[in-house]
Amino acid sequence: MEKRGHHICKMVNYDVRQKITKETNRKVGGKLVKTPGSSEVMIYKSKEKIEGGMKDIKQAAQKIYDLLKRDGSETYVAKRLIRKYGLV
Repeated sequence: MEKRGHHICKMVNYDVRQKITKETNRKVGGKLVKTPGSSEVMIYKSKEKIEGGMKDIKQAAQKIYDLLKRDGSETYVAKRLIRKYGLV
């Protein structure tokens, strides 16, 4: 089962979640090997993953806002979220 990541924000019925992988150091064959860290932002609708692979939370929020505009329900998005993420 794939981990969904940490909840960032909710817009109407879509969720923005972020999965963070920290960089690690481990010994392989007597040498210290460093693995880089990463973060991935995903869009979910309930438990169904709509889109993933984004690097920025603002990009995911804008994508959700565009989906809501297409459906005609952008009026239900909180003004606080519009201001916070600079949605247009």
